[in-house]
Amino acid sequence: MNKTLSLRKQLLSWLLTLLIPLLLAGVVAAYFASTHIANLAYDSSLFRSALALADQAEVRQGVVMVDLPQTALDLLEYDEDDLVYYRITAPDGQLVRGDAALPLPKHLPLPNQHLYYDTQLEGKPARAVVFALSLQGTSAHGVVLIQIAETLTKRELMVSEVMAVMVLPQLLMVVLAAALLFYGVKRGLSPLQRLSEVFSQRSHRDLSAVPTENAPQEMQTLLHSFNDLMRRLREAIGVQQRFVADASHQLRTPLAGLQTQAEMALREPDPIVVHNALARINASTVRLSHLVSQLLSLARVEPGSGRESIMEACNMVELAREVTADFVNLALAKQIDLGFEASDTPLRIQGDAVMLRELIANLLDNAIHYTQVSGKVTLKLQLQEGQLHLVVEDNGRGIPETERERVFERFHRLDDSVGEGCGLGLAIVREIALAHQADIHLDAGQQGRGTRVTVTFTISS
Repeated sequence: MNKTLSLRKQLLSWLLTLLIPLLLAGVVAAYFASTHIANLAYDSSLFRSALALADQAEVRQGVVMVDLPQTALDLLEYDEDDLVYYRITAPDGQLVRGDAALPLPKHLPLPNQHLYYDTQLEGKPARAVVFALSLQGTSAHGVVLIQIAETLTKRELMVSEVMAVMVLPQLLMVVLAAALLFYGVKRGLSPLQRLSEVFSQRSHRDLSAVPTENAPQEMQTLLHSFNDLMRRLREAIGVQQRFVADASHQLRTPLAGLQTQAEMALREPDPIVVHNALARINASTVRLSHLVSQLLSLARVEPGSGRESIMEACNMVELAREVTADFVNLALAKQIDLGFEASDTPLRIQGDAVMLRELIANLLDNAIHYTQVSGKVTLKLQLQEGQLHLVVEDNGRGIPETERERVFERFHRLDDSVGEGCGLGLAIVREIALAHQADIHLDAGQQGRGTRVTVTFTISS
C-alpha cells in the first residue's frame, strides 16, 4: 500500500534537515572556540608561574641555584583541580630542582623565549610551558630551562562551561526556529485547507471557476490549470446536454408519427390500406434511421465528445475516390451525373481519416439529396499555392446568399427545402473542418446556378 505523502511533513523535514547540520556546525565551532579560550587563559597562567620561578634563580660562583621558600613552593604546587609539576634544569642538563620525570619538548625555545607543548605525566595528558632563561651577564653560560606543567582538569571544566554558554542558546534558537517553522508551514498551507473546504462544500453540479485573486502566487498555476479543466468539462457536458436536447427534440415528432401510423394500420381491415400504411412506416423508419445516424455523427465530431482524433498523413485523392464510389448507386437512383475530378498524384494532409470520410460523405449526400432528377454533382480536388481545395458542386436550385451562413447551424433547413434531410449535414461538415483547422466557404456554382462548397486544407510537408 502506498503511503500518503504529507506536504507539511516534507517541508518540515527538509527545513529541519538544514537546521540540524547548522546546529552541529555550531557545536563543533563552540568546542574549538572554548578550547582555544581555555588554552589561552591557562597557558598564560603557566607562563607567569614560569617567570616567577625564573625570578628566584641566581648564579653563585658559576652554579645555578634556586632558593624557594616552603610557602612559595606550596603555592606553586597547590591546585584543587589539577596536578602541577615543575622542573629547573641547569645549562649542563643537571636537575636543579623539581620533578625529573617532566619531559622536555622536542624543540627548545631561544634564549629568553618560551614554548608551550603537550605531554604525558603519570599516564595523564598535561599541558606544559618551557622558558629558556639566559645567563648572559652572570658567571655562568647558556640558559636555564624552567618548566611548569599541569593536568587538563581545569581546562576541560572551562571548555564545558563555555560550551554550555554557547551551545544552549543555539539549541534554544533551533527549537524556537522549529516551532516558528511549524507555525509558518501550517499558516502557509492554510490556503490549501481553505481550498479543500471550498471544494467539499461545492455541489457536484457546480463547475464554475475557482476565484484566483486572493490565492498565493504558488497556487496560481494549479488553480488556472484546475479552472481550465473545469472549462473543458463544462464544454464536454454542454456538448452532451445539447446532443440529448437536440436528439429528444428531433426524434419526438418522427416517433410520434410512427406510432400514429402503426395504430392506424392496426385499425384498418383492408389489406391494401394496411400495405400503404406499412410503406409510410418504412419511409418514416428510413428517415428516422438517417436522423439518428446524423445525430451520432455530430456527437462524434463535436469538441469535447471524448473521441481522440487520430491525426496522420491521409491521401485525399484515394479517400475522396472511395467515398464518391459509395454514392454512385444513390446518384443513379435519381439519374444524377456524379463526377470525380482529381490528379493521379497523391495529395496528403494531416487528418483523421474517419472524420474526413464523414465530411466528404455529408457533402455528397447533401448535394445529391437537394439536386433535382437528372442533375449534376461533381467532386473536385485542386492544389493551389500549397493548399488543397476540396470542392463539391451541383447544379441544383442553390442556396440564397442570405441563408449561406445559417445552413451551417444545426437543424436549419430552407423554407422551401425538398428531400428528406434533417439539417445536420453541413453542421457536421463545419465541425470536422474546424477540427482540421480548415476553412469552409459556400457560394453559387457555375453560371450562378446550384451550390459550391469549398473546404481548404493545408498540405502536409
